[in-house]
Amino acid sequence: MAKITTIIDIGSNSARMAIFKKTSRYGFHLIHEVKSRVRISEGSYANHSYLQDYAMDRAIRALREFKAVSQSFKSRKLICVATSALRDAPNKSEFISLVRKECGINIKVIDGHKEAYFGAVACANLAHKKSGITIDIGGGSTELACIKDGIILDMVSLNLGSIRLKELFFDNNDTHGAYKYASEYIKKNADSIMKFARSLEDINIFGIGGSIRAYAKHEMNIESYQLGFLHGYELNINMLRNRLKGIIESNPKELEEIFDKSRIDSIRPGLLILLAIIDYLEPHSFIVSGVGVREGVFLHDMLRNHHAKIPNNINPSLRALQDIFLTNINDSKNIYKHAKELFNIMNRIYKLDSIYLEYLRVASSLYDLGSNFNFYKGSKHSAYIALNSLNYGFSHSMRYSISILLEFSSKKRPKANSNVCWNLLPDYDTLQILSFIFAVSIALCKGNATFIMENNTLNINVDSKIIYESLLDINPPKLQEQNVFDIRINLD
Repeated sequence: MAKITTIIDIGSNSARMAIFKKTSRYGFHLIHEVKSRVRISEGSYANHSYLQDYAMDRAIRALREFKAVSQSFKSRKLICVATSALRDAPNKSEFISLVRKECGINIKVIDGHKEAYFGAVACANLAHKKSGITIDIGGGSTELACIKDGIILDMVSLNLGSIRLKELFFDNNDTHGAYKYASEYIKKNADSIMKFARSLEDINIFGIGGSIRAYAKHEMNIESYQLGFLHGYELNINMLRNRLKGIIESNPKELEEIFDKSRIDSIRPGLLILLAIIDYLEPHSFIVSGVGVREGVFLHDMLRNHHAKIPNNINPSLRALQDIFLTNINDSKNIYKHAKELFNIMNRIYKLDSIYLEYLRVASSLYDLGSNFNFYKGSKHSAYIALNSLNYGFSHSMRYSISILLEFSSKKRPKANSNVCWNLLPDYDTLQILSFIFAVSIALCKGNATFIMENNTLNINVDSKIIYESLLDINPPKLQEQNVFDIRINLD
């Protein structure tokens, strides 16, 4: 596969381009993204699905610019897919020929099941939960897919999209008719999805598409959410239902202060479709997906010999950061070896959740990222990079917790009154213990030690004076509710 790959997705509302760079077999990261509101479907639903000349001209201009940007990044492969608006258009061959002639781009029109598949591939590999239902609301269609343990089991494509619903109902101010139409259509055509949903203990919905992303940004503003990442953002279902109803019934002019003007005419019908699906499925959680068709197309190409699945023990964001920044993998392994041993000792007393061992593993893998920028402020740089670059496969809580462990990886422990988003972190005492374990493990990365817990005293035995002195500088955890343990450092 090419090291730099460009993916273009032509939807009914926008054309989007994403450029990805591979760092290793499974490591990659996004290096550029751009979109253009081409509205290729504008006027088509009122003209028997025929693409209109002005819409085709607009799209060709955008694609010509996309191609130039792709070439500026020295991309060796360009894959362009088109979805609902083109597959429904009787004159799609004319448009495809024009694009090939004027832009040098070959468009592959994908059917609804393939579109659902690409969205599902992206979520199955890049979301932090591995089971649920993907919902990709586009301008001309909506795709749903069922995922269980990272395996795609079923896909459905509905001829129900935001632009389609806008032109059929919202242009006539008939929101009641739109909801009734969408609800009945979903019940009639998504029965297999509902059967799958009933088999799950907890139904997670992965929301894909421009309308959902636009709403999620609005939700973040309302809640004054501390992190600015869309991918992996989780919303309360009951609150989501109420707020969606308010937006759907709003006057478009009222929404101009909330949403981008280019989104005003499609946001209400798009969110109405979302509300109808939520009312139908009754999910337990809603997770915003920042990945979709483009990432799915890229992964399908990258993993074509691996059944479109990244191995369970590999995270592409973590792998990319290691490929780009880390210089000493052996130190990371040694840190985690000590952290795991200490964690198991502490767990006998404090009953720590096993997920926190994974936090320590990832933090150990990234401990010296920041030293490449400034040795003396390496921990702060490492924390910043981890928080802003662990994009795929991590919940916001996990990203933030790992970042805090990296930031407080030397002498100091996090303070109760510090400027920390505690709602995204483990409880205070657990964080203190994890931070202490990580700091001790880093101090020991170049050496060996034995740990013995006796009568609520942790004995750390080392044979290096340098390591002994560094351990003495580490602040112990300051526990609020748990029994405080004593620490004794011994130099053999």
